[in-house]
Amino acid sequence: MSLFSRLRRRIGLDPESELRRSSLGAAERMLRDGGSVAMIQQVVQGLTGHNDVESSWVALFRGNLESALDASYRAADRRPYDVDSRLIHGLVRLARDELEHAEHEFDAVIEEFGAEREASDGRRAVILARGFAPQDEFPASEADWESAAMLLTTLWRLAGVADVRLDNLENGHPDGLAIVERALSLGLDLDADIDDGIARPTAPPPV
Repeated sequence: MSLFSRLRRRIGLDPESELRRSSLGAAERMLRDGGSVAMIQQVVQGLTGHNDVESSWVALFRGNLESALDASYRAADRRPYDVDSRLIHGLVRLARDELEHAEHEFDAVIEEFGAEREASDGRRAVILARGFAPQDEFPASEADWESAAMLLTTLWRLAGVADVRLDNLENGHPDGLAIVERALSLGLDLDADIDDGIARPTAPPPV
């Protein structure tokens, strides 16, 4: 179950709440799928979070890591056993390259709730951000590592730190670095396409 599927129970069922939930859910999917920064930020344009978890997500999507950290820290501090609070705090820490903090948050979710996708992606993203080879005590396919790399590099692009973060991995393991570089290249190409106002196909159309 995705984060915003769970949040639906909290946000409410009135039209304004449903619109907010739908917008946050769409932005989350684009974050995890490697969507363009412009499109993610367009989805949350004018959106205001009605609690610390929502506020942290909105700030993260806008690339405002300081505000995202403040809100996510409050959420995790007030509700230390809440999976959604721990997940958003871990993602913000990951975006800030505070990898020990991020790892702690994702591990806490995994220990308490099991290796669900959001926490496992985050944990593997931490491993990639450290320049390590793709390895994990949890079973992981190539697609799992690609998903983690997409999450990691989209966070970098949202924060405007992709070049710096990639330079820090220069001496990392080549297998892990290759996965990260592919994901980042796809994201940057998409950002450029959106900026140019051009929708170029990523694959030939079916015959």
